[in-house]
Amino acid sequence: MSDPTAFSANSPLGAKAGDLLREARQAQNLEIDALASMIKVSPAKLEALENGRHDQLPDANFTRALAMTVCRSLKIDPAPVLAALPAAQAI
Repeated sequence: MSDPTAFSANSPLGAKAGDLLREARQAQNLEIDALASMIKVSPAKLEALENGRHDQLPDANFTRALAMTVCRSLKIDPAPVLAALPAAQAI
């Protein structure tokens, strides 16, 4: 079976965070509904994250936390994903 983290080495520089997450999820043959169920979040939120529609998510902190949770669930390096997301806001 292929290494689920291998996608990041082949992704073009500057790829959007959502693209990286989608590629990793698809490489593991996971449907968005299945991943949403695993991490207990609505599929609509995951779709918004994968499609770069961050305005449909509560705020940058939530977006980054959701991305981290997805990375942890998919067992991929969060660094390139987080680097492509908006910065967290101080509370």
